[in-house]
Amino acid sequence: MIYSITELAKLAGISTRTLRFYDKKELLTAQRNSDNNYRYYNEADVDRLQKIMFLRLFDLPLNQIRKILASSEMAQYHALNSQRQYIIAEQKRLTALLANLDQTLATMKGGSPMNNLDKFAAFKTKTIRNNELRYGKEIRDKYSDAIIDKSNQKFKSLAQTEITTLEKLTDQILSELKPLVGAKNLNQPAAKHLFDLHKKFLLITWPEDQYSSEAHIDLAIMYVSDPRFTRYYEEGTGKKGAAATLKDIIAYYA
Repeated sequence: MIYSITELAKLAGISTRTLRFYDKKELLTAQRNSDNNYRYYNEADVDRLQKIMFLRLFDLPLNQIRKILASSEMAQYHALNSQRQYIIAEQKRLTALLANLDQTLATMKGGSPMNNLDKFAAFKTKTIRNNELRYGKEIRDKYSDAIIDKSNQKFKSLAQTEITTLEKLTDQILSELKPLVGAKNLNQPAAKHLFDLHKKFLLITWPEDQYSSEAHIDLAIMYVSDPRFTRYYEEGTGKKGAAATLKDIIAYYA
């Protein structure tokens, strides 16, 4: 069956503007009618669009989707199966969030009070899921499933005061890193204090037996080898080279 751009947009529940954008990005290239130059799409295009929409569910970058779709059927299968796992994880998270909300509503009507850890459990699960989506493969390859699962379990058990401390530490690390970016002399109190802040953050989030100087340095190396970490620190400080400076400081003091 052949679809016009309007018909395909209606079928998929997206805008014609989105289809034109995909065409422009060579993600879903439309066929052209030789008589009027109108865009049209065949069944293969419909199947490709469905894959694109599944891969876009968790904001997978367009250039990565393009690479996946240009790869083998097996590679595409694995990519879509990964999205299936993400959907299952999201389903579990929403189920837990709904149960948490129901328990809160019941408490407000005179039911048994929730303990403080339970009040924030669903929100912590969301943070863990987001981290898994962004960095899960890399950190699991580097530290093993057992270590990451143990770290996630520790995060779930953190009290709200500890969560607040982590948020403050995150802001403070970026704030104190900014004036140090590009510094040649790392033997200075400001650099040592930044290292101490970063170590404090890890000691809160990592299991007690996980921290070591080597593990700390390995994590810092990932900050410069993985563009997502690099972008996080550069955007957080507004300065190029921020991740590299943090890596050098950690390597100097660890």
